[in-house]
Order: sequence, then C-alpha cells, then structure tokens
Amino acid sequence: MEGNEQQLDDIVSSFRRISQAFQQLLWKDAEELELDITPTQLMVLRKLSMHPEIGITDLAELLHLGNSAASGVVDRMVKAGLIIRQRSETDRRSFKLSMTEKGIEIRERSKQSLRRHLLPLSTIPTEDAGELLRLHGEIINILEQGRDKKKL
Repeated sequence: MEGNEQQLDDIVSSFRRISQAFQQLLWKDAEELELDITPTQLMVLRKLSMHPEIGITDLAELLHLGNSAASGVVDRMVKAGLIIRQRSETDRRSFKLSMTEKGIEIRERSKQSLRRHLLPLSTIPTEDAGELLRLHGEIINILEQGRDKKKL
C-alpha cells in the first residue's frame, strides 16, 4: 500500500509543479511585457482569439472554471477595456464576448513571447506527447468521475 500512496503523491506533485511552472511563466511574461494583466486574463484572451464571440458559459468550460468565477474575470476585463460584452442578436438573454483593440494588442504581444517559452515542448517526440495526452485524459476521467460521484 505504501508504494501506491507514494505513486499517488508523485503524480499529484508532478501536476502541481507543472501548473506552478506554467503560472510563473505567464506571470513573468506579463511583467516583462508590462501587460498589467493576470495569467487567467491572458488565458481568456487566448480562448477568445480561438473562439470569437463565445458566451460566458462556454468560456468557463474552456477555462475549467465555474460560471461565477469566469463572470468575475470577465467583469474585470470589461472594466479594464480588454473585452466587450455584446448582447446576442439571436438570443437577447445571452451575451457574446469579444476582444477590444487593447485586448488584441496584449494577446499578440503575449502570444509571441509565450510561443518562444513553450517552443521547447515541441521537441518532445510525437509518440511521447500522444502517450502523455492519453494518460492525462485517463487521469482527468478518473478525477471527474470522483467529483461527479461526490455531487450525487
């Protein structure tokens, strides 16, 4: 049993270290580029550039955040002039999000810098990256099943 607990601890520690390293990289980029923006806000801009005119619920899902947390981030970004909310023409109850010129500029500046930092990840052999993503998918499924069972 001790071996299993050590393995679990190693897995959790590994994910934590990767998450921390990524967050630190985003903070460093934001500081160096004088973006005055948080890593979460950078991720929002990234998602909006890939999914223009997305709604808050879909954005929250892409960011793996709750709706209220995503809504709070969006509120702060609207106040900062990085994104705008526009009422949907097809469903007047919902809003679509899009980047402002300021948001687009920050996204472009951060994209080039982040790409430079993350480029070494592309040296991981394709087969290894595929296996890593497969294993991540398994871990995510296991954790989500545990979370969903707890809700019942």
